[in-house]
Amino acid sequence: MKPSRTPLVPLLLALSLSTAASAAPDARFNLQLFRPSGAPQDLVMVTQSRPLSHLSVSAGPYFSYSLNPLSLVPKDGDLGSISLVGNRLQLDVMATVGLFDWAEVGVDMPLVMLQGGQNLEVIGSEGPVESFALGDLRLTGKVALPGLRRSAEGHGWGSALTLNVSFPTGVQEAFAGDGELTWAPGLVLDYRFESGILLALNGGFWKRPDRIFSGVNMGDMAPFGVGTEVPLLRGSGVTLLGMVNGAVGLEKEPDQPRQIPAELLIGLRWYSSTGITFTFGGGLGCGCSLASPNLSFFTSIIWVPAKTREWEAIERFKEPPEPPPPPVDPDGDFVIGEKDRCPTVAGPVENGGCPDSDGDSDGVVDRLDKCPDVPAGKRGRDGCPLARTVGNKIVILEQVNFATDQDVILSESFPVLEEVARVMEVNPKLDRILIEGHTDSRASDSYNLELSKRRAASVKRFLIESGVAVERVCSQGFGRSKPVADNASEEGMALNRRVEFTIQPPVDGPRPPCPEDEPPKKGRKNTAPKPSAPKPAPPAKKK
Repeated sequence: MKPSRTPLVPLLLALSLSTAASAAPDARFNLQLFRPSGAPQDLVMVTQSRPLSHLSVSAGPYFSYSLNPLSLVPKDGDLGSISLVGNRLQLDVMATVGLFDWAEVGVDMPLVMLQGGQNLEVIGSEGPVESFALGDLRLTGKVALPGLRRSAEGHGWGSALTLNVSFPTGVQEAFAGDGELTWAPGLVLDYRFESGILLALNGGFWKRPDRIFSGVNMGDMAPFGVGTEVPLLRGSGVTLLGMVNGAVGLEKEPDQPRQIPAELLIGLRWYSSTGITFTFGGGLGCGCSLASPNLSFFTSIIWVPAKTREWEAIERFKEPPEPPPPPVDPDGDFVIGEKDRCPTVAGPVENGGCPDSDGDSDGVVDRLDKCPDVPAGKRGRDGCPLARTVGNKIVILEQVNFATDQDVILSESFPVLEEVARVMEVNPKLDRILIEGHTDSRASDSYNLELSKRRAASVKRFLIESGVAVERVCSQGFGRSKPVADNASEEGMALNRRVEFTIQPPVDGPRPPCPEDEPPKKGRKNTAPKPSAPKPAPPAKKK
């Protein structure tokens, strides 16, 4: 006999009727492979990790109906399929008690209320299957793992060990029992989100007696389950359930496929305030096993006495999680918690919740002031004045600009030089400054040297006319001999065309002469050119 698969029906065994009729009867087995769980928050066939609360109890019936859980098809296909068990209505009466919030134990008494099928003569027995039969009594247990015990209303990971032990109380001839003691240890791992959504995984081992039925081994199996619970109306206790559960056959005959009975089930649940949990739904079998039904339906009514710890736990689960308290912001500046470096005084976010300071009182706060110790003045920018002393220099904010190839100062640079004069005026300790003229590398050395001298002299005249004493300023041209940037680029040349103001150190006694006033060295002829009318500048690029 050879198994056959279809997409929506169980695995149909290929069977020769004449051969089967003369063969010895096969050992029958417990057809009900999917066994429900009796705790109110378990996912019907898939267990969740949380045990019942201490000394709380739950009890109630679980009804299940399956269509065509066991069918055979003749090998030649001339005859229709034979439904050995065409339908089954089963009642599981369950009760569970919680212990110490860490464990629970329960009992399940299955009872086949009604089942029917065609004549069993094809498997060596006259007449249909017995319609009413007792199943195998099952004891259940669950123990939460340390560090992974979660409360009913809590969220996060949870895990538990489970154990099922079935006693041979069922009628084996009615496919309602295995005829021997069976046991099944398992592991549960799940996660509850803050929204109330639960994801659960089950796995384990089911020790069963070896049963060969129509050439198919129905012995030891590895049960599995994946389930979820999604709150639809959490405050009202209405949730959606979904699960895939089944078992993988660990033994198989050489010429037969491996048995993997499995079902996809979907249901609705209502945790009522009276302590009764109603669950109903249905699903499809995968058609990949002898014992997988075409269709199945289920409903359960699990009762938890009101005002018990378990009832209170379920009621807390139904309450939506409270929103987190608003962050504490005593100064009302919208900078919260550790980010607020000044929690009692309001300040901008950019300054860590602290008030902005302005050390130089120039109206530019220190965190934006590039010169926090020097007032910017009326014409300053970014907190810096147009001119200020830094070390042995008077630093200017903008370059001094001249007419092209001339020593004529452009009017746009007047405010900068006026600010230099002001710095000299308010700092009488600045004994004398040297005005340095510098150029880029274009044109000859002699041309650039002469141009830089004339430009430095023009700046000197401007400062003297602005009120600076003549003995406090000197000028000197350096041409292109002291670049500060690469002359290979326009940007570099622009930086090299500059005027610098170097503060001369004070001296005791008379001041030394300015560089342009120094007499020629002894023994050498003065080769300085005589004053003459300006000559036209040689052709050169713009400076």
